[in-house]
Amino acid sequence: MKGRFQLGWFVALLVAVAPAVSPARAEEFTLDNGQKIVGTVVGFENGMFKVETEFGYALVRKNRVRSITFNPASKDAAAKQAAEKGKPAAGKLVVPGSEGGEKNAPAPPLAEPVAESASAKSVAPAAAPKAPPPPPVSRLLDVPLPAKIEEHLEGTNYINDTFQFTMYKPPGWKIHEGVSRETGRAIVAIGSQDERTLLFVERQAWSGAPDLKSEAIEVNLRRTYEDFRVLGQSTLQLDGRPAVRRDFTGLLEGTEWHGVSVHLAQGNTAFGIIGLTSSEMFQFQQAVLDKIIRSFHFQGSAGASTPQ
Repeated sequence: MKGRFQLGWFVALLVAVAPAVSPARAEEFTLDNGQKIVGTVVGFENGMFKVETEFGYALVRKNRVRSITFNPASKDAAAKQAAEKGKPAAGKLVVPGSEGGEKNAPAPPLAEPVAESASAKSVAPAAAPKAPPPPPVSRLLDVPLPAKIEEHLEGTNYINDTFQFTMYKPPGWKIHEGVSRETGRAIVAIGSQDERTLLFVERQAWSGAPDLKSEAIEVNLRRTYEDFRVLGQSTLQLDGRPAVRRDFTGLLEGTEWHGVSVHLAQGNTAFGIIGLTSSEMFQFQQAVLDKIIRSFHFQGSAGASTPQ
């Protein structure tokens, strides 16, 4: 049987298919909704009591029964009936786990229960799948630059053959030789002849995807400049990929410098294009620095596997 059994269904079930039951032999079933059924328990199967009532046979689900009370006037008759069936007489039953009633009373005589059908068995809820562990936090790695960096110029284009990127070099600007050996982190540095404006490209190796919004991305600037302060931060697209721009200021040897940095990721490597100039020259040189940054471009797909 499927669904929830209601009292009206029991009354209508098999009406007048068996002789009427004498009230002297009746048990009184109290359901969890307060309704009552009077009859004699004649069996138990598929988790249900089979009860003989004056209307016929009714099936009562065990989990709907609050208590079963035996009519005192029928105790002798019940004992006799139980002796005939080889079962002991009983007094009052409260189904284990049901609310209300006496919980320590002995059970009434019932026919041997049969195995519950698959549809009647309660199905334990499936265990919720475990959430996957969070990915490990990406961190900076101390990976030295290659011993030799190949680079060349084509007109106003600077081309780095080792890391396979290119960018604009303003006419009159020069390449500062040996900057990678001196700093250990800058790939290249270019600047004006008076050396009051400088732009360099640095590389950071990360254990996973670089966190471009982390303060760790600008750790070198914070170490170099005193009173380092970020004046503004924004996101943009550079060379077709997400990038983070910061405008900043700081002191170096008593001189105030203004600058702009843009960081973008290529695999597990973060590249920073960082332009610096003196505070009084920044408004004149900012347009030049922005032009160089916007021209930054990885050559084909080769930049996806930059040297580590």
